Amino acid sequence: MRHSNGSTRNSPPRGKSVTSRILGGIGEMFITLGVLGLLFVAWELWWTGLGADRERQQAQEDFYSGLDIQAAPQEGGGGSAPDFEVCYTLEDGTEIGCAPQMEAAAEAGEVMGMLYAPRLGDEWAAPIRHGVGPQQLDTGGVGHYPDTQMVDEVGNFALAGHRQTYGNMLGDQHLLEDGDPLYVVSGDGIYVYEIYESHVVDPHQTEVISPVPNEPEAEPETGQLTLTTCHPMYSNAERLITHAEIVDFQPWGGEVPEDISHHLDDSDALAGAR
Repeated sequence: MRHSNGSTRNSPPRGKSVTSRILGGIGEMFITLGVLGLLFVAWELWWTGLGADRERQQAQEDFYSGLDIQAAPQEGGGGSAPDFEVCYTLEDGTEIGCAPQMEAAAEAGEVMGMLYAPRLGDEWAAPIRHGVGPQQLDTGGVGHYPDTQMVDEVGNFALAGHRQTYGNMLGDQHLLEDGDPLYVVSGDGIYVYEIYESHVVDPHQTEVISPVPNEPEAEPETGQLTLTTCHPMYSNAERLITHAEIVDFQPWGGEVPEDISHHLDDSDALAGAR
């Protein structure tokens, strides 16, 4: 209908329908939930990491300060290797020492030793605790599967660690390469391993931590070390597995491997055992 001034009457704006208001409310709710979810993820990745890193550093200090190492006397002098109790011998004649101090620490619920992986950085260091529950894994380190072997036994010394929370100790496990060394430092000496394989498996494939990895029916003939963590990043759908084989043992009083010597330089407990 036209008015006398020739203008056209505009229709009044319609109010939002009930459906539109409901959908708008739902959308706002999802946006809010998304923001809260991002904040929670940030808390998991950052805040839990700060606390775990503090505990990791304290555990490392406590481990070394608590060691009571007396280097065994060396026969003949002239740099000969110190005596130690041998638990088994490799095919090439290398003797692997026993680890009574490490086993005692495990039974007492204390840090068993320290794991070093030079490929992951000069300062990378992981306390090893006996068990794979939150008490062991959420405190900035790796945990030893209780049903697997110890470092002084033929079989599989299997360890687990977080990949993206609580210090993400194994966050860079995918960077490890075949031939890389891994070192387990204990009150009994230093156990040296060499990586030979990494692969991804489903969570139910527990044969990776069998005494002979991936061969649950086989009898072990040498020592292995296995690292397990979640895969891919930010998911636990699969597991990233890294296997290493023992290649050497250095008792205290012997030669410390050069690429981890800086970790031990400030330890008063080791001053008389190097």
